[in-house]
This record gives sequence, structure tokens and C-alpha cells, in this order.
Amino acid sequence: MLYYKGNADLNTEKIVAVVGTRTPSAYGKEMTEKFISDLANSGCLVVSGLAYGIDITAHKSSLDNGLSTVGVLAHGLDRVYPSVHSNYATKMISQGGLLTEFMSDTNPDKENFPKRNRIVAGMCDALVVVESKRGGGSLITATIANSYNKDIFAFPGRAGEVLSEGCNGLIKSNRANLIESTADLMYIMNWNQEVKRKKTNQIPFTLNYLLKSNQL
Repeated sequence: MLYYKGNADLNTEKIVAVVGTRTPSAYGKEMTEKFISDLANSGCLVVSGLAYGIDITAHKSSLDNGLSTVGVLAHGLDRVYPSVHSNYATKMISQGGLLTEFMSDTNPDKENFPKRNRIVAGMCDALVVVESKRGGGSLITATIANSYNKDIFAFPGRAGEVLSEGCNGLIKSNRANLIESTADLMYIMNWNQEVKRKKTNQIPFTLNYLLKSNQL
């Protein structure tokens, strides 16, 4: 059972999850903000985990750019963790929402965070990893998303940088598409193409039609 409060359409056609380290570099924050900014007017719903670092950067940028954003929690809806993100969580209820599988009075225990990652992975159509250490929690989400046959994307980082090891490893092992911009994701996901449905004029294949057209 899932518990939810908010106004976002959780079944919208384009859902992007943005995840990454809790201690991002200036580069990581900048790439996240630019990525979300370029998603404006795309109709995408942005999902993340309301944690420190890349998560809250993605949520905040979504709010600033008019995008609906949903935070998947590792505790009940009766609290916000970390509490310093309470203001953002309140705004998200009217511009997205908060979602959890945990009942109220559930503490944000350590083991709950990997559990909530599978919900992030399950909700999205595309998962984007911005910065991650080799053993970061974002890689758990990417592994789960891969098992769900989701499309995985990662921003490359500098060789030798600890915060680049996770993303570079995903790309090197062909578990993620390398992207440098939002345009790359939109192209690979084929979200730039508007599906134009042509109306077909159906001819009523009935006895009266055949009689009038002298085909009988």
C-alpha cells in the first residue's frame, strides 16, 4: 500500500527520476539545475527522494521552474526528514506531492532508504544519475531500475574523481546512456516527437451501403 498527499498525476506519460550523491560538488549542483531548467515546459514529472544533495536540488529546481515534483519518503507522511527540507515539502504538496509505503509513526531508519529506492525506480520512465560514488545509494536505484527495464542515464565526470566513479562506471559497463544535456535524454527517449494521430474515415460496410453503391 502506498500513502500519498499532493496533486500530481502519478500516471503521467513522462516521469524522470533524478538521483545522486548527498554531498555533490559545484559541478553536480550546476548540472542538476541546468538539467531541470531545460525540462521546463516538457510536461515531465520529476521524482526524487527529498534527501540532501542532488535530491533536494532536483526538487527545488523543479519548484522554481514550474515542474511538478514528487518526493518518495523513507518514513511516514507525518514527518519530513531531513527537517530542514520541510518548507520544500510543503510547497511540493501543492506542486507535486509526497509518496511513501511507510505508515505514520515510522522513523527514517537506515534500512528504509534502500527500500524506498525501488519505488523511485518503479515510478520513472527514465532515471538520471548526476553524481555518485562507486558504492553510493544512487547505484542501488540504478540497479533496481535496470532490473525493471527502465532507461538509465548518467552524466559523466572527471576521471579519478570520487564523485564521478559511480556515473562513469555505469556508462563504462553499458548500464547507462551517457548524456550531457536534457536534449540528449529527450532525443533518446523520443520525447521530442509529437505523435500525430491521423483520423481515418471508415466506410460503413453494411448491406444498405452495398445496395446504394450497386455492389450487390
